[in-house]
Amino acid sequence: MYRVLLISLVNWDSLIEVPAMLSDGGCTVDIMAGKGSWVLQNKRFEKWIPASEEPDAFLKELLAYIDSHGHEYKWLIPADDIIVRVLNAHILSPELFNKIMPLTKIENRALLGSKAGLSDLCIKYDLKTPRYLVYNNSLTPADIGKYVGYPMLVKLDKSEGGYGVYMCHDERALTEQLGKITNKDQLVFQQFIKGYDANTDALYKNGELIVYSYSRTLTVMREFGVSTQRMFYQNEDAEQELIKMGRTLGLSGFANITFMFDEKDGQHYLIEIDMRPNAWMYYGKFRGNDFSDAIRRVINSDLSLKKPDKRYANKRIKISLYKKDVYRCLVEKDIKGLLGWMSNTGAKWRYIPLHDKKVFSSCTGFLFRTFGELAGKKVRKVFSR
Repeated sequence: MYRVLLISLVNWDSLIEVPAMLSDGGCTVDIMAGKGSWVLQNKRFEKWIPASEEPDAFLKELLAYIDSHGHEYKWLIPADDIIVRVLNAHILSPELFNKIMPLTKIENRALLGSKAGLSDLCIKYDLKTPRYLVYNNSLTPADIGKYVGYPMLVKLDKSEGGYGVYMCHDERALTEQLGKITNKDQLVFQQFIKGYDANTDALYKNGELIVYSYSRTLTVMREFGVSTQRMFYQNEDAEQELIKMGRTLGLSGFANITFMFDEKDGQHYLIEIDMRPNAWMYYGKFRGNDFSDAIRRVINSDLSLKKPDKRYANKRIKISLYKKDVYRCLVEKDIKGLLGWMSNTGAKWRYIPLHDKKVFSSCTGFLFRTFGELAGKKVRKVFSR
């Protein structure tokens, strides 16, 4: 029995499909999370270990559980950015670090939740990344602009989901943004490359790349927010860089790796690595990159790279996440997008989670409540005039 423990501190809906992906891959799944967490809104796990929602209490409970039950699990999976960051800040023992964290080289732990740390490691290991600076008091906006160039991204060191990322097109905008940021510790200024976001969802084991998918972001919630639609196709241009970073950094687990593709020089530049699973990975079966099959290979100690199914070699497949994209359509009043879901445009219905009645019921219930709340606000606004 290949039992895994999925660990979730924050209530992220991006984890709702992960238990199914693990279960289809041959794993018996237990979940440690707070009551009502989205990761529990499915039928594909065996046991729920209740946990506090407050980080310090959660950490204490998790470490106590691992101490008494850790030997029962083949794989411990910190499943969101916050728990990865909390664990990285508190685990000092190399032995415990190697047991829990998705990294085999503890000396590279700075990449786990730190944008400044990742940027420094890119320089250390000669990984292609945009020009960047880390803030210090001696830097003036003129100094920053002269080195990084415009437009640039200003990133809080500990940010996720598009929060804490700001675009500056000139020195005036940079000066104004710096005035709004109170905590400038490890603030990163990064060259903005004109091109497109290239998402590579991946699974590594002991530094070896096992499977990956490649996609372009099509639609997001807010500027720099979470993506709700992506276009997937086979592109091996970044494959050698993915292999290199896995071995040099010691990646070992699920990874969300984002590049900027520069349309001028045709190169991919690494901008982010988040070492945790996401919902997009589950839908690999629709694009020739089956993560569940890759998980079975890991269980059987096969760490060779799973090449994409050749049947999909020349296909571009647009995938939309049901809950996230319908929610976006409701909030942004995207009538065309809603009609696309209603009429099955682009075969959207195959991405509705009918494979699990609990997932479908939870997502659909949330969307109906959202519609009701928005409609209620509209009615109240009309009658208040």
